[in-house]
Amino acid sequence: MVKINFNQILFKLHCNTIKSEIENLITQTCKNGKIVKKRKKSNGKFENYNYLTLSQTDINYLQNLNLDLLIKVKFLKEIIDEMEEVTKNSHRYKLLFYIFVERGYEKFFSQGKNKKNYSAYEFVEKLGLDTCPYCNRNYTFVVRKGKLRPEIDHFYPKTIYPYLAVNFFNLIPSCQTCNKIKSNNMNFDWINHYDIESDSYKFTYIPNSIEFAIVEKEKYNFESFEIELKGNESNIELFKLKELYEQHKDVVVDLLIKKAYYPQSYIDELSKFGFSQDEIYRYLFSNYKKEDDLHKRPLSKLIRDILEELRIL
Repeated sequence: MVKINFNQILFKLHCNTIKSEIENLITQTCKNGKIVKKRKKSNGKFENYNYLTLSQTDINYLQNLNLDLLIKVKFLKEIIDEMEEVTKNSHRYKLLFYIFVERGYEKFFSQGKNKKNYSAYEFVEKLGLDTCPYCNRNYTFVVRKGKLRPEIDHFYPKTIYPYLAVNFFNLIPSCQTCNKIKSNNMNFDWINHYDIESDSYKFTYIPNSIEFAIVEKEKYNFESFEIELKGNESNIELFKLKELYEQHKDVVVDLLIKKAYYPQSYIDELSKFGFSQDEIYRYLFSNYKKEDDLHKRPLSKLIRDILEELRIL
């Protein structure tokens, strides 16, 4: 529900790093004509697990993959359509999974906190997304010393589309709850969070009774209104956003009370001290107003939409 702001510098770093490594891996794989997979024995030693010999068709297939498209383009539907025939039991799927997931994603995005080279920690830090874009309810901070970082969701699951496992626009930092809910589900009706517009989602409140007009806190009845979220129904249903945001009625109540006790004259008075509208907004509501800043605090989208409806600032 919150837009992810495109980071050109990180995009170039990601593309240059991943593209080079994947191309080298494809070249090595095609040159050797086989893939050696290994597994761990119970005693800790390794043994050869499987030799996956490449056919000429598979070699040509890999060489014809446009890595610039796979890494740089926002999920061209024709690429996905072309790959629909690649099933999990096919020789080609195993090949793609090995290259893009086992040797691609796992290498760069499952590394430890102290890894100096490009890794998931650097990706999340430089992307600068402070809350989960799926729900805007939980922070997504990185704490390297504590080995803490948000989970990285594949918008198109890597188990279904392994060739998109390292695609920049397919890697979405998310909270544990949303990542677990989404899991390996897939629906082409979903909106990718790089493509969200300001009107893609909108919160509003619906009064249930006349008591809704009574804003004194001690008299306020939480049952007198409902929180409604309008937007892409597929995303809303998947992440149970309506049900989750019904738990945040107290936030709406606080805004209604502030509406009653912060008249326009008070806001105008603050302006005389040289504060900008954005500064007054943050002072009164501890929130960000601009669309590009909504990711910085949990529930910022809800607060901004309700304040707009209340015509505050």
